[in-house]
Amino acid sequence: MLVSTHFTMFGLGALCWILFNLAVYALTFAIGLTSGMYLYETGQGVFLSIIVGLFIGGFIAVLGEFAFDRIRSIPIKLAIGLIYAVPAGIAGFHAAKGLAEFGSAGAVAITLLSWLGALVVGGTAWARVSGWSEVNAMSDPHPHRSFDEY
Repeated sequence: MLVSTHFTMFGLGALCWILFNLAVYALTFAIGLTSGMYLYETGQGVFLSIIVGLFIGGFIAVLGEFAFDRIRSIPIKLAIGLIYAVPAGIAGFHAAKGLAEFGSAGAVAITLLSWLGALVVGGTAWARVSGWSEVNAMSDPHPHRSFDEY
């Protein structure tokens, strides 16, 4: 019984991690899925549809990061960030709402958790498209030092 409880907790954690990552990449996932489904509906086959859908979704993710990095205009950067963050926020809202409703929370708690999920997922999508997480990871001038050497 203890082992099954641990497997259940691990499985729920893995599903929440997958749900969070899919919500963060909501725009790229939707574009890749739509293009793959379009190819499948036009008779291109399952394998080609999956490969092209994955390629286009990855291309859109890289394109957003590249454009955000290269463009210097603040309003255009804001627009690019919002293009990626708003769909992720909407997906995060609905994912958090579904999890809160599944947990039998009250109406106020469901609303608060849903908006918190939207803010966290939308903010994470903004950070990933802007490259902010990579900048902070590289900001340590001595990444090979241990904590005791400082």
